Amino acid sequence: MSLLIDIVKKVKGKPTDKVSVDKYNARVSKCYSCPSLLMTGNCGICGCFIKDKAKYEGESCPDKKW
Repeated sequence: MSLLIDIVKKVKGKPTDKVSVDKYNARVSKCYSCPSLLMTGNCGICGCFIKDKAKYEGESCPDKKW
């Protein structure tokens, strides 16, 4: 899935730089403790899959948690 997301980001002109493993784990940890996280693994605010969104340096939490 990550390759597909990279392609879509490139087509849209967005950066595809990835965060470090430590930063990724910290982001996902905050998402797992968030009441807005849906059972599907999507953010209840923006609808993104958190495991994919948390990988990218240019992305941020819509609730300003990371």
